[in-house]
Formats: sequence, structure tokens, C-alpha cells
Amino acid sequence: MAGLIFLAAVVAFLLFCIWLSKTIGNLVPNAAWRGAVKVGIFLALLAAPFVDEVIGKYQFEALCKANGIERADVSKAQGKRVRLEVGEPLPLYGTIMPGVIKEWLYKDAERNEIVIHHKGYSASGGWLMRYTPVSMGAHHPMLFPGGCPIDYLDRDTIFSKNSITLVN
Repeated sequence: MAGLIFLAAVVAFLLFCIWLSKTIGNLVPNAAWRGAVKVGIFLALLAAPFVDEVIGKYQFEALCKANGIERADVSKAQGKRVRLEVGEPLPLYGTIMPGVIKEWLYKDAERNEIVIHHKGYSASGGWLMRYTPVSMGAHHPMLFPGGCPIDYLDRDTIFSKNSITLVN
């Protein structure tokens, strides 16, 4: 059933793109340019729903590289036992795709001071995934995992290299 809904949405979108490109293309007074304009408009309409996904992918990758666990300073936590506190999700501004940001704080278990701090980002998906039946109820991006919630494998590798023990 979900496949039929997806197929119907794709066919409806293609028919709409064809109709709109013909309608706008026929307004071009120069007959020599009419065909090229129609093809250009059709291709632009096909790409339009994915533009925010592509831009969002690069924005979230840049945020993750700049502020993720891989960039966190773990020197103060070497050889210590730490507790994890994850902050409340807050809206993320300045990105093409809506998302949330969470603060990840690792505190020294004995002194309760912050020894590692990094951020996790999650995206809600692009326009196509939020406002059309293509998403089938799952509002996650199509082109990437949806931000950089902490990669536990990376964290565990970093912690084992630095003799950091997580206690919760």
C-alpha cells in the first residue's frame, strides 16, 4: 500500500511538472527558445524538492564536524570516571532544514565538573519529507541520517583510548 501511495505521489508530481513547464514555456515569445525553456523549467522543478535536502546535508555535516564528539577536548577527562548529562533539545536556527540541538555534558563523577562538552544535532527532514505523503509519516531526511546524534562507537573508541569510564 505504501508503495502505491509513493507511486501515485511521484506520478502526480511528474504530471504537475510537465504541465507547469509547458504552460510557462509556451509564454516564451521566441519559438527557438521555447523547447529549451520547457526542458530547463522541467529539470528545475524536478530538482526543487531535493535542494533543501542537499544543502541541509552539508550544513549538518559541517555542524557535526565542528562541534561533535570527535572535536571535543577529552584531555581533562583522561583516566577519570564520568557521568553523562544530555540537555533538552532546543530549536536550531540558521539552517535550511529545521532541526534541534542537544548539549552533551560529561561531568567528573567525583567533582561534578564538566570535563567533556559537545553538541548533537538532529534534522527534521526537508520540505518533501515534511509536507508530502512521500515520507509516509517518518519526518527524517532522505539523503543523510538526520544530523549527528552521538555515534556511540566513536565515543567508546575515544573513551577507551583515553581511559575514560562512563558511569551512570
